Amino acid sequence: MAEKLKRLMAIIKKRRGWIGVAILLVAGGVTAAFFLSNKTSASDYITAKIERGNVDVNVSATGTVQAVTTVQVGSQVSGTVQWLGADFNTQVKRGQVIARLDPAIFQAQVDNSRANVANAEAAIQGAQIEIINQKANLQAVRANQEVARVQRDDAIALVKRYKEISNVIASRDIELAQANANAAAARYEQAVAQVGQAQAANSSAVAKVDQAKASLAQSKAQLQQSQANLEHSVIASPIDGVVISRSVDVGQTVAASLSAPTLFTIANDLTKMQVLASIDEADVGQVKQGIKASFTVDAFPGENFTGEISQLRLNSQNLQNVVTYSAVIDVANPELKLRPGMTTNITISVARRDNVLTIPNSALRFKPTLSEKEQQEMTAKMEERRQQRQAERGQDGQPAEQQNAPKQGEQGQTPQQGGQPQGQTPQQGGGQGQAGGGQRRQGQVVYVLVGAKTIEPRFIRTGLTNGRVTEIIGGDLHEGDTIVIGQNDATGSSNRQPATPFGQQRPGGGGRGR
Repeated sequence: MAEKLKRLMAIIKKRRGWIGVAILLVAGGVTAAFFLSNKTSASDYITAKIERGNVDVNVSATGTVQAVTTVQVGSQVSGTVQWLGADFNTQVKRGQVIARLDPAIFQAQVDNSRANVANAEAAIQGAQIEIINQKANLQAVRANQEVARVQRDDAIALVKRYKEISNVIASRDIELAQANANAAAARYEQAVAQVGQAQAANSSAVAKVDQAKASLAQSKAQLQQSQANLEHSVIASPIDGVVISRSVDVGQTVAASLSAPTLFTIANDLTKMQVLASIDEADVGQVKQGIKASFTVDAFPGENFTGEISQLRLNSQNLQNVVTYSAVIDVANPELKLRPGMTTNITISVARRDNVLTIPNSALRFKPTLSEKEQQEMTAKMEERRQQRQAERGQDGQPAEQQNAPKQGEQGQTPQQGGQPQGQTPQQGGGQGQAGGGQRRQGQVVYVLVGAKTIEPRFIRTGLTNGRVTEIIGGDLHEGDTIVIGQNDATGSSNRQPATPFGQQRPGGGGRGR
């Protein structure tokens, strides 16, 4: 009996390896049969629910916070800073003295100019006295001229008389009378010349007066300039505001030979600020004056500030071949949290739809992986739904453009085309096809999970999109429907369509995809 047991144990040991292999083959076959029988189960699809929500289309930009009015206070004259009356963050009023330069040089220039004015006034007085003297001299020479004329006329008359009685007087007397007449005529000519000379001297005196008056005006202008330079040595605030920058210290020399040096920078009112945003040229067409904008700053993470676009400037900026346009955003700053120079990350809402049916964009890009037989079945379903919708249009009597589903993209599509409009390749259709302002092309086909493992096509019309979700404006979808956004392969790995640059879809089956 013992020997029989030993033989049986030896036989079992020899055949144990073959038995194990057989068991593994049977188990593998059962497992394969199980997975093949469940190839199209619901776990193969990644789904999301059709929900209502808001669709926002935003434009992103960067910008810099600045005060509405900022004035750089400089010096028009050169000199040494003698006194400072304001520092950083000092509140100042218009006309308040905030700095003084050493006035010694400017005071000396004023004194010199005043002396020149006094000298010019004295020169005018001297020229006026000379005019009086020249007038008196002119009267004297005119009197001498009259005496010389009378003497000449008398001498000429005497010669004439002597010639009439030449037979009774000596010829010597006639010659003497003629000589006296000639001398009188010469004295008269001399008197006439003296009158002309006196008139010229009088005119010269008048010209000297005019010259002295011009010199006086010049000296007064120089005095005014010197006084202005003296006044400019006292620097006052041109506006009410707060000092945000100070560039000089006491004892420092400022030179204003070529340009006015900046001493202070004063912001008018920090409770009202502006953000200068740089809008990319691709987005500037959507940005309009008067729309709202929100932004954040690194100093207050998680806090949103809001403002309104007050100006969209036409002047472009080209930096490293990137063209941008400047938009001015007015912002209230009652708590003074915003400070000049802060960098902002701006979001401008250019379009919005509230409380609308939304669908994940991945559903629009989804194309199911089916066998040839399943493709034929899906095509038949799509044709059946197309005919059904045509029948509904005929009953309603509405134009095609008012129906929930578009004509374009419905006929002649296979499931592998994923509902692209007719004439487009799978790479061109699906989730592509965005129009300006966040609008999509309306012809779309999506797939709904019905029951445990069946997907059916649905025709929809789409509206606004933000790159993550899209508005449904018509079609066969309703709130709560289960939409397919991806598919797992036989190994269980996700075959979901790639996400858009605007947002990353969450992995895993049965997710919301939102």
